[in-house]
Amino acid sequence: MKRNTPIYIAALIAGICCIAASFFFKSEEVKTVSGVLLGVGAGLFGMGVAQLYMKRFEFKHPEHAKQTEIELKDERNTMIRYRAKAKAGDITQWLIMGIAYLSIIISAPLWVTLAIVAVFLAHTVIGLYYMNKYQNEM
Repeated sequence: MKRNTPIYIAALIAGICCIAASFFFKSEEVKTVSGVLLGVGAGLFGMGVAQLYMKRFEFKHPEHAKQTEIELKDERNTMIRYRAKAKAGDITQWLIMGIAYLSIIISAPLWVTLAIVAVFLAHTVIGLYYMNKYQNEM
């Protein structure tokens, strides 16, 4: 577990560097680059701070960390997580199709609608692949 700490510190530093670099892009042509750097930097910074805080909390409260690890590996909780992921996947599938219909209604470019439909098809194909894979394994 201690091996991950340098990764989180590096993410924190990289986040700060990205945020700082975003302020150097002021012209209108590279405004999107500035936005991307700011977003990525904020994400890396937030992840690094949160993970380092969790490491510190686990170090100060080892009994809580042990209980959390036991709950994470518990078979019942694992099944609950898998069931929740499956339900979220079903809902996401219908939301993607709703977005596709919405893009048709608002007369979005054809490539946008086709990209959304491609994501829906990829979701369906990946689901069928894993269903078949797990059917053969079990």
